[in-house]
Amino acid sequence: MAINKDKLSANIEARMEELAQELTLSLSEYYDWWLSHYPAETVYGFCLYSTPLVEYLGVTLFTEEGLTAVAQKYQNDKSFRHKSLTQLKQTLRWSACDSPHHDENEDIFEAINDKLQLLHEDAEALESEEAYDAYLKALYAILVRALNEVKTKRGLNPQAILFSVWFGDQSEADIEYFVQSCNDKEVVASFYQQWQ
Repeated sequence: MAINKDKLSANIEARMEELAQELTLSLSEYYDWWLSHYPAETVYGFCLYSTPLVEYLGVTLFTEEGLTAVAQKYQNDKSFRHKSLTQLKQTLRWSACDSPHHDENEDIFEAINDKLQLLHEDAEALESEEAYDAYLKALYAILVRALNEVKTKRGLNPQAILFSVWFGDQSEADIEYFVQSCNDKEVVASFYQQWQ
């Protein structure tokens, strides 16, 4: 993605390009690690996890087996006994923090998160809200680019796996941007059927 040089300093632009390349490598490394530990699990979501200002990055993988295990755990809690396993699975399907594979092996992203910290320090010095918005927009585009590159490089099935970015507190507009930017129309439609 071309970054608007009028709004962002050359230093920020260089750091963002470096981050984009390293994030793709870290995501690939993470997926290879994950697959070596959980080869029999069925992945239905591969997502970066962060905050709206992208203050750090981690990964959440959603799997059918993990979803079932978490739903059963909730069902054993007396507060949720009135809900069926199917209802709980529907409710928990896209709850990143409930996934057993949320922020696993975060050491892989330690260098990325150090770079993000430096990038944020530079961005805080931007002189206008417009410049900061351009920085954040460019950062979001980098997350999309990295996910799409890993999907291609690792031969992940784009018809069976949703790729996206989740924030702890996320607007519908952000969900739509990431889901639509990382997936084919059929996957997007399937996601929104499940999301409702």
